[in-house]
Amino acid sequence: MKHQISLVDIVSPYVQLKRTGRSWKGLSPFTQEKTPSFYVHPDRGFYKCFSTGEGGDLFTFVMKMENLEFIEAVEFIAEKFSINLEYEKGKGPSRDAISLRKQLLEIHELATNWYHDQFIKNKEATAVRDYWTHERGFDMKLAVEFKIGYAPASLNAFAQFCLERKISLAAMHRSGLFYARENESDYTRFKSRFRGRLMIPIRDVQGRVVAFTARQLPQTPNDDPAREAKYVNSPETPIFHKGRILFGIDHARTHIKEGGSFLLVEGQLDAIRCWSVGLHTAVAPQGTALTDEQLTLIRRYDPKSVECLLDGDAAGRKAALNYIPMALKAALDFRYLLLPEKTDPDDLLREQGSDALNKIKGQAWSSMELYVNTHAPNVNKLSPEEKKKVLYGAFELVQLIDSAVLREDYRNEAARLLGWSYADMVRSGSKTHKILEDYNRWLTQKPSIQENETVQQISIADTDGLLTQVTWELLWLLLHFPKHGSAVSENIDYDWINAVSPTGRLLRRLLAEFREGLIENTLNLESLIETIEDRKLLAEINTRDLEVDSPKVQIINCIKTLYRNYLFEQKQKLEEKITNTDPDDALPLMRKVSQIRKALNQPLQIEL
Repeated sequence: MKHQISLVDIVSPYVQLKRTGRSWKGLSPFTQEKTPSFYVHPDRGFYKCFSTGEGGDLFTFVMKMENLEFIEAVEFIAEKFSINLEYEKGKGPSRDAISLRKQLLEIHELATNWYHDQFIKNKEATAVRDYWTHERGFDMKLAVEFKIGYAPASLNAFAQFCLERKISLAAMHRSGLFYARENESDYTRFKSRFRGRLMIPIRDVQGRVVAFTARQLPQTPNDDPAREAKYVNSPETPIFHKGRILFGIDHARTHIKEGGSFLLVEGQLDAIRCWSVGLHTAVAPQGTALTDEQLTLIRRYDPKSVECLLDGDAAGRKAALNYIPMALKAALDFRYLLLPEKTDPDDLLREQGSDALNKIKGQAWSSMELYVNTHAPNVNKLSPEEKKKVLYGAFELVQLIDSAVLREDYRNEAARLLGWSYADMVRSGSKTHKILEDYNRWLTQKPSIQENETVQQISIADTDGLLTQVTWELLWLLLHFPKHGSAVSENIDYDWINAVSPTGRLLRRLLAEFREGLIENTLNLESLIETIEDRKLLAEINTRDLEVDSPKVQIINCIKTLYRNYLFEQKQKLEEKITNTDPDDALPLMRKVSQIRKALNQPLQIEL
């Protein structure tokens, strides 16, 4: 499987990659960063993140990003790339043994198609189709494209459909699509969670349906437990964590261009409205506050900015204010497109199309403009003390930014918006000099924030320590120059290799394979991999380069060093034992120490 699929194809949905020589690079998907430190080496089949130290192959990447076990990652990749998995006879899993995650994806795909068919064909949905086309102003082509659906008012129609399709009870219990008692085994007792509602599929970054948003309709029955809720989302499940997914990211990421911007809107139908008028980079939170994880997801695609289109009412302004600290911390340039009061984004775009946003974009506020203009709408009427209070609040927000350069820019902007020159505040004798003194005094009491670049350099420096470990170096040499592997396996004693470390254990297994003549290609070592640590170690080896003038000479030197380290360790253990042994019993131990000393004075003779 590893040789059938390019690692770039696996990583691309999660990271905006750019080619750099034979490798690809992008922003780390594992942390928030400004400078790309994530590298993919497709020819070697490994990735390496220098910000976090994470590394591995296609399986470990999918396991990390999708929170899967190994077998689930294999199934995930096989399904995505239409690869048939073959199991040893009698060892293939039954349907019930297939990973629950895969079953949940299957039932959501089944539900999407079933709800959509109900929307298109069911007479009960006639008024719903009218609601979609007339009241909401969407055309039916859009409904077909995004599989808009309708959940019938019936209590168990979908459960009956699942019975006919032989969906497992375990999947039904964990899907979030039904109400049922914990150990319920009767399909007829599974009650639909969504009834008489417009169904909007929620897709993950891969485009797979993992949940639904259900919009209240006149058809929503009175006995629905959530009857009064305008929108109801699927509950959290093993495949759906609402704080980690942005509605529409699967659609928007395919339209974001280099230097482009995401458009952040409030709800799912707002995003669909944007797409209908050609604004294809629109995304929306899942009916909750924006989360750090969702911003990290946006950061993967390295947008120029994030344009926030929010309602012009007080609630919209409040939501925008809540975004500021998160945006600054994530190093994202948020531009706030504030609509006039009582103006709904959906109505605006429906009536005027995408051109309606051009004027608003020209008046967009930065994060500092939004903060200062909200807290000091009449800045000229504020006293110096009132302005100072607003400025301190802005300065405190700025401390969330990693980059010292950006922090300085934001401070300058905040001071300017309040009518002060930041340069004046650092000039001795200035009337406002006290402001900066007070701020600096406050700043000294806060924990220091290191530059992201500095943190990255430290991380890289730490990993460089691996190059001084002789076991790691010998493993690297044998993987890159395998023609010497057989000879090394005949000239080395396994006791010389420390089997406590993952590096030592993998080196021992590799040498055993060389000794038995079982190594055909060191690019495919799947049979040697036993743990996730092994995968990360191989990624480290395959993404680092050593200067090698003579492989044979360096391999011999490594073996000699391993031998001497082993002798020193044995000598130390014996000497420690001698100190705790009676003199009469210590003589044999002392003879062994003497033999080791002689061995240390006689260079090991090796020929490869």
